[in-house]
Amino acid sequence: MHKGLAVLFRFLGALIVGASGGALFAGMGAPLPWVLGSMAACAIASISGLPIQAAAATRRPMAAMIGVVLGSSFSPALFAHAGAWVVPLIALPFFLTSAALLCVTYFRKVAGFDPATAYFAGMPGGIAEMVVMGGERGADERMVGLIHGARIFLVVFILPFLIRLYHGPGGTVVATPVTGDVADWSLLGWASGCIIVGLALGRLLRLPAWHLVGPLAVSAAVHMSGLADFRVPSWALAAAQVGLGATIGCRFVGLRLPVLLRTLLLAAGSTVILLAVTFVWAAGVSALTGIDPVLLTLAYSPGGLAEMSIVALSLALEPGFIIVHHLTRVVLVLVGAPIGFTAAASSARSPDR
Repeated sequence: MHKGLAVLFRFLGALIVGASGGALFAGMGAPLPWVLGSMAACAIASISGLPIQAAAATRRPMAAMIGVVLGSSFSPALFAHAGAWVVPLIALPFFLTSAALLCVTYFRKVAGFDPATAYFAGMPGGIAEMVVMGGERGADERMVGLIHGARIFLVVFILPFLIRLYHGPGGTVVATPVTGDVADWSLLGWASGCIIVGLALGRLLRLPAWHLVGPLAVSAAVHMSGLADFRVPSWALAAAQVGLGATIGCRFVGLRLPVLLRTLLLAAGSTVILLAVTFVWAAGVSALTGIDPVLLTLAYSPGGLAEMSIVALSLALEPGFIIVHHLTRVVLVLVGAPIGFTAAASSARSPDR
């Protein structure tokens, strides 16, 4: 019980630190302030040794709330544009292959990782999945987790600023408003119901990122069917973003400074590679389809589903497009990464002819 209370207090400390950082970034007019400010503040506090903590389990309620918000952006009108998604979805596996090859080579040749660690550190997949898969195949689980955590931190922190530099708010597909100013008992019932049912279904069906995707799917079904058209208050979304940013920033808890600096430098190299490949593919697919290149950049970007969808919302772009592409990416990496590793290992063992 004592240990549980200590964890709770450290999590509350992380939320306080994160909210302070979010308020500072909001006051500065930074893009995506509640996520980026919370990330930055909690990362600094983590490195400084302050008693804060935000584990994966503490991320789930925040992710569930964000899932409900993202689900409320779905409407029947969204799929009027679905025909234009065919080319970007067909191009997605080729983009993933090119990005993975470059990053795996980078971690092998530049970072000097062993083959298994380089492979799973370079895959553009989720942290938990890559750590588990890599550990089962002899990779350094800690390093794989650190590299992916630092990569997501850097992408989520850098990309909104880059997009703001080259693209104003809005795009070719404008998002349905997902927040409102009024919170009543019916909203509480609908939102709570989507979270409870969504978490149960997500866990039962073993959906990727089930704590986010389950509530998102249920909320989307409710809105698309016309059962309800509720909107989560802006303050609730901001609170969920603070929690999301805190969990990313707290991934650096307990790291010694030399290890942290090396990890960030290595992750920065892979992030530059991934973002460059993302921009090239987004520009190419945009030229073929006429889809907003910013929308394609977010859909292909090596950040997380929740984080990139929130960026889309902040730019008034349709998050449904990003959600579909990131879910497809997750599935493709989950299926393809083990197959590719086995093929690469077999090729390495085969004698030269």
